Amino acid sequence: MTILVVGDANADVSAALVHYPAEGDDTQITTLEWGSGGSAANVAAALARLGTPTRLLARVGSDPAAAIALRVARAVGVDLSAVQTDPAIATGLCYAAVSPGGDRTFFSFRGANTTLTVPAPALHSDTRWLHIAGHALFEGQQRETARALFDAAVQQNVPISVDLCLPTLRAWRSEIVMLLPDMALLFANELELAELYPGSTHDSAIAQLQRTGVPLAAIKLGAGGCLVATPDTQTHTPACPVAAIDTNGCGDAFVAGFLHAQLRGAALEHHMLLANALGALTATRYGAAEALPTRHELHAFLNAQPGGAIVAAQILSS
Repeated sequence: MTILVVGDANADVSAALVHYPAEGDDTQITTLEWGSGGSAANVAAALARLGTPTRLLARVGSDPAAAIALRVARAVGVDLSAVQTDPAIATGLCYAAVSPGGDRTFFSFRGANTTLTVPAPALHSDTRWLHIAGHALFEGQQRETARALFDAAVQQNVPISVDLCLPTLRAWRSEIVMLLPDMALLFANELELAELYPGSTHDSAIAQLQRTGVPLAAIKLGAGGCLVATPDTQTHTPACPVAAIDTNGCGDAFVAGFLHAQLRGAALEHHMLLANALGALTATRYGAAEALPTRHELHAFLNAQPGGAIVAAQILSS
């Protein structure tokens, strides 16, 4: 049985600048790095590294960037049989211009991601969970495909998780609210929670989310850890302390850790600790998918956290 992850696969280009130029100016780049990116590809790679059988449904172009976008997912054993190739549109690309102070300015091209079509069958018989990365519900044929998969999963009683993103919420907030009761698990960060319930305080937004009937909602709080809400309870777990140097991909790593624990029926507090640990370790190195830790690294890190040895033994060793 496998988890189907739907969404973007991108080639990421990170460039360190001597200084950030004014429009029309010229500046030098001191380092240039290519990496695998895109929320769905990151989540799929992290799940596969944890040992969860994972299939990626994404679309790339017929260009050299496609190999970069899928490089990490392929290396860690993600099932790429459902990945589509667009003959006319280039692979999605995210260019990050990094100023000397560490500020990142992103220039994103969604490219072939937006032309993702519904596979046949929509859901394979071995699909035990459907995870939709938020941008998949934003625009184009990809949005229609994600909605068709969502509906198919509801009809076939396959649990669904959605990781929200701001562009999708700004364009389709009312629709997302209507879909909440059919989700088994919702992921959001603080900005996305505020966009989901505009004008509400943090506590009021959580209360409104609880009333929707979503069985489980995981709110990513960055350096503040995470908060998990059920219809009846709220639980907060602090972040694992690390010296963060790059938060790119940390949210995707968190999602993968939480889903890995969920699919193994782990205790809720173990969901939160594993997800926090995976996100924290990813922040200690540059890149997105390339920054994901190995099981050995994660095991050692968890053993150093309060209560982490149990998580390492029960969830990572199974």
